[in-house]
Parts: sequence; C-alpha cells; structure tokens
Amino acid sequence: MKKSILSFVFGGCSLLSMAQKAWVEPDPINPNDSITIWVDLNKCLDFGGPALATTTDDLYMWTWSPFEHKLGHPLHNGTWGASNDALKMRNDGNGLVYFRMVPTQFYEVSAGSIYANPIKLLVKKKNGSDDCGGSECKTEDLEIKITAPVTGPRKLYCFPNLKTKDTLSINSSDVVTIFYDRNLETNDTLKDKEDFYCVVKARTGLTETDFVFYVNGDEIKAADRDVAGKVPQMKMKNYGGGKFGFTFIPSKLFSGVNPSNQKILSIKYKVMRGYIRKQYDWVEESPEYWFNTVCN
Repeated sequence: MKKSILSFVFGGCSLLSMAQKAWVEPDPINPNDSITIWVDLNKCLDFGGPALATTTDDLYMWTWSPFEHKLGHPLHNGTWGASNDALKMRNDGNGLVYFRMVPTQFYEVSAGSIYANPIKLLVKKKNGSDDCGGSECKTEDLEIKITAPVTGPRKLYCFPNLKTKDTLSINSSDVVTIFYDRNLETNDTLKDKEDFYCVVKARTGLTETDFVFYVNGDEIKAADRDVAGKVPQMKMKNYGGGKFGFTFIPSKLFSGVNPSNQKILSIKYKVMRGYIRKQYDWVEESPEYWFNTVCN
C-alpha cells in the first residue's frame, strides 16, 4: 500500500512517507474501526497538486471506491464546483492533509469489500475548477490498497517477524531469514522441487531503479537459466518437510555491489529454482520488506 506500509512519525524519519502519496493509519487497519487517510500533497506533482501543498484554502476529499454515494446521500462528494463540507480534510501542516472515518460506515460496504476494492480518492479545493497554476485545483487520482490481515500458515515469511505488514523492526546490519513453505505452493511446477534460491536485491532509493543486486529477480526470464551459477550464495537451506530458508545480513550480502555503502532501505526477493528450465520455475510473489530503523 505501502504500501500504505509503515508506521509514521512526522518530524522524524519515515521511509514510506517519502515514497507514498497516500496511505492509511493504523496499518493494518480494522475496517470496522476508525482509520486516518493521509495524503502528502508535496508528492502529488500532477495537475494542481503542487499548488494545493501550499494553499491556505480548505481542501476536500473526493472518493469513488470502494463505493460512491449517490446524490442526496449525506456523504455524497457534492459537485465539482462545490464539494460536500462533510468531506473537508484537516490540515496537519507542511502539505499533509488527512481525513478520519470508519471505512465500513463511511462507504456503507462490508469489510470484505474494503479488502477487495482499494480506496480511490483525490484531493481538491471546494471548487475544483478554480485555477491552480494553469490546471484544475485537484491532485491526480490516488489509490490505497487495503490488505487483509494474514492469519494461519504463510507461503513466504521472515524472521524476525514483520512489525507491520511489510516492515521489519531491524536494520540492514542485522540477521534476517526468509522462509518458503512449498506445502502452500499452488504452482504445480514447484511442488516436488528442492533446488531453491532466494534471489534478493536491496533498495537504496525510492524509485524503481534504485536497487543493487547480483541478479535482478524481477527480471528473470526462462532464458537466464543458471541462477545457481550466478548467485550461489543465495541458495536456500532445505529444512525438510517442504520448508526452506535463507539467512543473511543484507549489508554484508550486497557489499560487493554496493561499494559506496549506500544505506539499504529495504530488501525485495523472489524464490526460484537454481536452474530455470521453463517458465514458472519461480514463486509468483516478490515481497519487499522495509527496514524501519534506517535513520538510526
């Protein structure tokens, strides 16, 4: 979300607040309890977003998913020229605005619908047609995916456990173990295999190109074949019973491809076979775990 993902401390150091335009707190949420939707207007660079970050005018949420109320409903968006005052956002300063709600009550849908359909919104002035630097006074469309809490067995998980749904409470100089439970695999190609590698890359910035790696697992193709030969240090240990694990210290693992010692913000990984023989010789998911102590 983000991935709507970290626990935020404004005025301190929060990785996700640098990367995300919109997110929710707490994370994970209870759809039947109060949440706060945050938008960082400084990151909204399309349309009138930059002007909205510094305006002293009231700003409003305009939302249409997981459900858009019809005209006449007390929580209807209003009109483009006159937003409903019930959707006025509060200003936290420095371009941060927020709106509090109980999702199931606000949208009048079930908790399942909240998980299945992302919250979609934009931020605008009361009259969205006002001029904001040659554009309408609105942000681009924003989307916040709400992930249901994980319960029961997990195919991919780590130790230490995640502090929030994708945030570790350790830093990149600590030991982390990635686990893979083949018993929960739905890919028939992998169900009887044992030669697994945890192909990890490390994020050093906030764009999709700011990674260091020996092999980019997200771009592995069937033609790449010899994964084991390229990253023998990433072979997973077979614990038996369909359970595999890979233990490493991120800062040490990537020292050979990170000569300037850039700070590692997160690790992203993909589990795959040591020799790619055909398509789908890899686990579909590619999780990313952020370190929440990178400012220490």
